[in-house]
Amino acid sequence: MSDLVHPRHEARVEYLFRRACGVLEMPGFELQPLRRRVRGRGKLRSFRLGYTKMGEKTITVDLYTPRTMKPRKLDAILRVICHELAHHQEPPRIIRRWFHLVRLIHHPKFWTRYRCNVKALQNDHVLGTVFS
Repeated sequence: MSDLVHPRHEARVEYLFRRACGVLEMPGFELQPLRRRVRGRGKLRSFRLGYTKMGEKTITVDLYTPRTMKPRKLDAILRVICHELAHHQEPPRIIRRWFHLVRLIHHPKFWTRYRCNVKALQNDHVLGTVFS
């Protein structure tokens, strides 16, 4: 079985990812599709949509639904990309609550940045058609 499930879908997502990085002025990022060990079978306990590492410029996004391996909607994939890019724009904060240090990953400024990213993609003439 080929490693690419739907080559056209993956090529289109790659193009939209490059366009989104250009609109948000974040060059140098790389998209990696999330690869599952056994497609469509086994226990599916992880419904992770995407992740990123702060030191690297790679974003891993799940392009297919976990059980049936159908392609996800482009709107949902672009929102996950906006979420992961917002992690690089607004890094996690470490605050002190009483005598504990707490790491806030999804803090209020992060969600503001995420909404700004989505709005910027919606205003783009190429990516705006995906959101409608």
